[in-house]
Amino acid sequence: MSAAQVAGAASTDHNRPPRASAEDLVKIEERRTALFQVMLDNPGNLDAAFEYAALSSQVGDLEGAIATLERMLIFAPGLPRLQLELGVLYFRLGAYETARTYFDAAVAVPDVPEEVRQKVATYLAAIDQKSDGVGVSGSYTVGTRYQTNANGGPTSSLVNLRGFGYELSDDARRSPDANVFVNGEVRSTFDLPAQGVEFKLSGQGQTEFYKDRSDLNLGFLEVTAGPSFDLNRFGLEGYSLDLYGVGAGAVLSGDPFLASFGAGALLGARPTTEVYYGLRGEYRHETFFNSDDHPTMAAKSGDRFQLQMAGTYRLTPSVSVGLAGIADRFRAEAAYNTYWQVGGVAGFSIDYASPIDALPGAWNFAISSQLSRRVYDGADPMVSTDSQDTTKWAVNLTQTIPIETDLAAQLQAGYQHAWSNYDTSKSDNFFLSIGLKKVF
Repeated sequence: MSAAQVAGAASTDHNRPPRASAEDLVKIEERRTALFQVMLDNPGNLDAAFEYAALSSQVGDLEGAIATLERMLIFAPGLPRLQLELGVLYFRLGAYETARTYFDAAVAVPDVPEEVRQKVATYLAAIDQKSDGVGVSGSYTVGTRYQTNANGGPTSSLVNLRGFGYELSDDARRSPDANVFVNGEVRSTFDLPAQGVEFKLSGQGQTEFYKDRSDLNLGFLEVTAGPSFDLNRFGLEGYSLDLYGVGAGAVLSGDPFLASFGAGALLGARPTTEVYYGLRGEYRHETFFNSDDHPTMAAKSGDRFQLQMAGTYRLTPSVSVGLAGIADRFRAEAAYNTYWQVGGVAGFSIDYASPIDALPGAWNFAISSQLSRRVYDGADPMVSTDSQDTTKWAVNLTQTIPIETDLAAQLQAGYQHAWSNYDTSKSDNFFLSIGLKKVF
């Protein structure tokens, strides 16, 4: 049994009974009232206490169930069944260290049934897994990249603007170029006094410096922060809810380019160690700034509303697949900068034995493909009398080669193609990159 399958283990111990209907809730409350009177009359009645605790757990009153069982420890100190039940209840509350104390006590006495030991081991493994994210972790990558169309210029240097042919200037044409880049991310988790609540803080940044096109030099930083709620206490084993605020900023060719702020929510679930899926909703206000190199960016400012769904599944210990979908609404002052966008991503990843004896760590190969379509509300008066409709497809290949336990080389290649009814938005780009990734 995997650590994430603790719900199954708990169900045999009356900690995860089926959800009650409204009619059943009335009956349960009547039975709880009767059992409470029995416990008042006979405080040492363990059967009544266990039934009361099970019913309390079923209706979500975990604190009431815990209080009942802890009183029973006075009459039956060291009883493994009591210790196990209390450990499961504290686990559902998100009080993992308290749960660990009771689980350890449950298996500390002689002649503990093997079934109890197995269940305790399952819960302890789950606690260790949940504790892995506490602290600070992250990574950064340093590398170089070559692109055949670094500026995303149109496929052709001759474009149609409102029915007339024009030849693009040198700056607007597609430009091959190479850059050096540094990107990284850091994540930190802090336990809060409330049981099952953590505070998460994360940041990611990126810098790019181009060989020829200095107008593409980029600096970007984003920070998110907010509480994370473990939903175990509500009977949702493996579920969590993150609420967060987000702020971001970017500099392009040495000038302010973007300032963004917003908020979001992520409902994530890991029902087993092999499966993860999540639903994210997010709002951002994005302000773009004009500059000498980019004089028309301010007109792209507006509000973004985004919905994402994503899931990953580990087919075998070495093979994983993933799928994601996105719906995006961006509203700007001008209709020709306002759009709907939908898209999807599919990916595949495999670990395999190193072909080089000097590098014994498992290598990883990953491939992903993305398809998106963007439809604008209105026509750009400088380009056409029709609104823009653009579809993009991309494929990316990544080969990761471990050098040390915390250091790896990454080779990447990718291709992107854009189809559009606007000549200015038709493009393609091929890239190659090599980098070193450090994990901490």
